[in-house]
Amino acid sequence: MISVSEVMTPRVVTAAPETTFKEAVRLLEHNRVSGLPVVDRTGRLVGIVSEADLLNKAEKRDPDAYVLESRRHRLDRSRAAALDVASAMSRDVTSVRADAPIAMAAREMHSRGFKRLPVVDRHGRLVGIVSRSDLLKVFLRSDDELRAEIRRVLDHARRTWGASGLDAEVTGGVVNLAGLFKSKNQLEATLRAVAGVDGVIGIRNRMAYESEDVEFLTSRRASGRGSHGGSGVPDHKGRAALERFTRDDDICTNL
Repeated sequence: MISVSEVMTPRVVTAAPETTFKEAVRLLEHNRVSGLPVVDRTGRLVGIVSEADLLNKAEKRDPDAYVLESRRHRLDRSRAAALDVASAMSRDVTSVRADAPIAMAAREMHSRGFKRLPVVDRHGRLVGIVSRSDLLKVFLRSDDELRAEIRRVLDHARRTWGASGLDAEVTGGVVNLAGLFKSKNQLEATLRAVAGVDGVIGIRNRMAYESEDVEFLTSRRASGRGSHGGSGVPDHKGRAALERFTRDDDICTNL
C-alpha cells in the first residue's frame, strides 16, 4: 500500500507566526500559492494562513458592520486588524500523517473539499504537502507493477484457502480476474483486497465459488427454504443460483 510520503511534495513554502502581514502576502504572490502552512521554531504545524484569511483587511469594512456580529464576524474583524500571521491564520488545521495510506488522504480531501493537505510526522512536525494531483499519480503505475502486487494477493488466497486457477491480467489499470474459490466469502475478500491495490482503476470479475458459506447453508436448512438436499450438496438449480457470482461482473473501485 502506497503511503502519503511516497507521493507528497517535501519542499514546502511556510510562514512563521511572527511573519508580518506584508511578508505573508509577498510569499503567496512570489510562490504563486493560495495558502501557507504556519510552523513554530521546532517545525511543528500550528496553523494555515490563506489568501481568504488575509483578504479581510482588503475589504475595509465599516466598524458598524460588526455590531451584531456572529462568531465568524468576530474572527473576520480580528483578521482585518491583523499585523502578522499569528493574528490572521486559521488554527484549526486538518493534516495527514506521512505514513498514512493515500486512500485516507483522498477521503479527507473529498469529504472536506480540500485541494491539498499539510503532511506531518508523528510529532506533528511539517514534512511536506500533498495535493489532489499528487494522489492521482498512483494511477500512473504501470500494468506490470499492478500485476505483480495483485498476484501476491492471489498467492495469499491460494495458500490460505486453497483457491485454484487464479489469474490476473491488467490492461490500462483494469484488472481481469479468473479462478475458483470454495466459498463466496473467500471470493469477496479477495475482490476487496485487489480493489484496495493502489492504482487499480476497475475490476472485471470472472471468478467463481463452489458453495455458500457453512453458516449460510446451516441457516437455510434450518428455515426449510434452502434449495439443497439433505446431503448439503446443491442440486442443479441450487448450484446455478450459488454460482451467480461467476457472471462477468464489472466492478468500479472507489479508492
